[in-house]
Order: sequence, then C-alpha cells, then structure tokens
Amino acid sequence: MQQLSSFHITFKKPLSANQILKINKQAVKSERHIYFHQNHLIADASHLTKLLSFFLFSSTNEPTLLIIDGVDTPGGLQDVRSACGDCIDEVSERSTYKEGQITPDTSISI
Repeated sequence: MQQLSSFHITFKKPLSANQILKINKQAVKSERHIYFHQNHLIADASHLTKLLSFFLFSSTNEPTLLIIDGVDTPGGLQDVRSACGDCIDEVSERSTYKEGQITPDTSISI
C-alpha cells in the first residue's frame, strides 16, 4: 500500500560518509522515495551527490524533516534509523497519509 509519511529527526552528531552511503543504497534498492529537508536544503536520498551535499551543509542543532513516499514507510524509517546508528537523538512522526487519502485534488501538509 502506498503511503506518505514525514518525521522530524534530531541528530546528535554528523553522519559519516559510510552512513550516508548506506542510506543512499537503501533508497536506490527500495520501492520508496526518501527525502531530507532542513531550511533551504533538500535532498533526494537516491542521488548520492545531493545527499552528501545535504549532510555537509545541514546542522545538528535543529531537526531535519524526513519524508518517505511509497510502500511500507515505517520500514523506510527503520532502514534510515539502522543506517544512522547512534547518530540519531530523537525521531517524532509529523504526519502519515495512506493511499486512499491522497488524490490528485488533495492538498496535504507534510
């Protein structure tokens, strides 16, 4: 079932290059679209160069918005959490929309 979910993630410390690479590999091989957003920065996790740039310029002093679109968004969150290891301080769910709630005419807030 298609879903769209968003989460606030607070990082304790910056991610290593290996952790960013793990996130990228999971995004490429899964049936999900994973995006990171903070202030004026946004990155599609399936594009390694954009993902590396995002984490280079993002700040651990404020939350990052994680958006997961596709099949099994809770599994996508778990994949990101396992890739990040002990770098994550806190995760809170912002919103979740299931397949029947999203139509071409629907306006949603993430």
